[in-house]
Amino acid sequence: MRKLSAIEHRLIEDEHARLDQLLQDLREACCNFGSVKDCQGCGREKIASCQGRLNSFAYDFLDFVIQHFRNEEKIMAGASRTQDSNEYFRLHQKEHARLLKEMESLMQELLAMSKQGHTAVAIREFHYRVAELFGEHTRTFDDPFISRPHSGKE
Repeated sequence: MRKLSAIEHRLIEDEHARLDQLLQDLREACCNFGSVKDCQGCGREKIASCQGRLNSFAYDFLDFVIQHFRNEEKIMAGASRTQDSNEYFRLHQKEHARLLKEMESLMQELLAMSKQGHTAVAIREFHYRVAELFGEHTRTFDDPFISRPHSGKE
């Protein structure tokens, strides 16, 4: 596998940082994120606002993840030069497909939970489970790929 260019490396790193920021924004949207409370103490307007934010966040996040996976796969496809690197690319691609399927299922489950009035729980669950999924993916697949020395070429 060839080295990543500085631009390719920066793109992947920037997108990973954006994913982290999106999760942080979701965390900050819920005033009960750090407690075990659900939405007690929040007024109707706040609850409706949080439900709307979770709904919109879930789809915006999924759209960004899909674009990130496309970018990453395009870069990997261009960097694959050997049978081993092609196999790694296929495994990484399969992992992306698995993650998307799991995220879509998680979104449906948590949006239903939110509609039942458990928005704070849904936000916490979404944050923790997505952070866990993506943390494991990054350690297993992305870090070995992007931590190789990159070429200084733009």
